[in-house]
Amino acid sequence: MEDLKAGPWAERVGDLESSAAMIEELRALATTDMAIATVGGLLASEVEPLPWEVGEALAEVLLEHWHSVVWVWNTVRDRRTRRASLPGADLVGLSVIDGSATLLFGEVKSSSDAAAPPGVVYGKSGLIQQLERLTDKDADHFTLMRWLRSRCSTAEHVALYKAAAARYVHSQGRDIHLVGCLIRDTSPNERDVSVRGTALARTVVEPMKALLTSWYLPATMASWPSHVGLENSA
Repeated sequence: MEDLKAGPWAERVGDLESSAAMIEELRALATTDMAIATVGGLLASEVEPLPWEVGEALAEVLLEHWHSVVWVWNTVRDRRTRRASLPGADLVGLSVIDGSATLLFGEVKSSSDAAAPPGVVYGKSGLIQQLERLTDKDADHFTLMRWLRSRCSTAEHVALYKAAAARYVHSQGRDIHLVGCLIRDTSPNERDVSVRGTALARTVVEPMKALLTSWYLPATMASWPSHVGLENSA
């Protein structure tokens, strides 16, 4: 937990680099006492992230570190209200293995449910059925690809996207990577993903690949925001 506290986890949750630039700009614009007070009030209005937001950010950091996933954009920037949960897949990025890029779509669920598997794995809004829907090329693939392409701001990201899109097109929409991430504050239990993972396996057909993974934190879910180490920059 301490290794993540001041590192990429906090950066991902708070979009710190982008936020710092914006804060510096606002402060430069405040040339009167009233304006300075306005900026201070604006910064003080920022609230602590919710546990599920922290869980999504952790999943992104761990997938980048352990599974060679490239994120071209931080979805925190797309929220219009602080507590908004964006529609569509939670994870949209590129899986880059040995220099070869593949489109990656995924879902993240955070849970402190003592049951194994937890309730967030089941049902229409559960992890497995959401992933099953993503196997259908006629569902949301075009919308997700358009979102991803429009946020590729570097030549490297554009090249990776085009390579992944080419694989998608030539495979008739089947060459993608799906990822389901479960973030827990309970003891590790292989049943968390193995039970429903069997059902998902029947839907995923080569060259499509799916990864179900669960991570367990030694801190209660309610306390996750306090472990991120974000500080008000007012």
